[in-house]
Amino acid sequence: VIVDSAPEVGAGMGAEPGAVIRQALAECGVEARAGLRVSAIDAEGVMLSNGERIAANTVILAAGVRAHPLTEQIPGERDGSGRVIGDAFLRAPAAAGIFVTGDTVKAATDDLGHHNLMTCQHAMSLGRVAGHNAAAELAGLPTHPYSQPKYVTCLDLGPWGALYTEGWERQVRFTRQAGKKIKQEINTQWIYPPAADREALFAIANPDFVIVP
Repeated sequence: VIVDSAPEVGAGMGAEPGAVIRQALAECGVEARAGLRVSAIDAEGVMLSNGERIAANTVILAAGVRAHPLTEQIPGERDGSGRVIGDAFLRAPAAAGIFVTGDTVKAATDDLGHHNLMTCQHAMSLGRVAGHNAAAELAGLPTHPYSQPKYVTCLDLGPWGALYTEGWERQVRFTRQAGKKIKQEINTQWIYPPAADREALFAIANPDFVIVP
């Protein structure tokens, strides 16, 4: 059983992806309780905001993401998740000599008003650019602006497969086993560093390095 406070499960992904998610869940035998909140959890299950009780041995709470508390030591403006608002070069504007990256920063990915999310696809590029710029600043070399206009999502949906979308409008490109193949490559290959080879390491550390699915 999945409980979602949104009007429909998967609504945050958009109309087309949301419909695919609901179809996948239905085919996997997952019951949806949309438009509700969990009001209480105990050893025997959960109570919903409509008074319904669901018996359960296992309860998984998805409560969102937040920047690490260490980020609070860096002065400057933050977003609702506690991330420092970084500049185009991933500096912390109010703290000289500090670069912010990964889940600690909110930065523009393009000139269209989009910003990075707390996901591996953004963290990897952010890490490359921030690391390059920190070293470049120490060496007196030009720094590199962060830019990551390509955005994708790949949602694992268990035995049904996976949903792969492209663009901030989340256009569905691959589903079921075709999407699952991409998800498995992401989890087992793309998010891991290369072997301990100097040339390979320096190639992937290039701030312009892009993984093309």
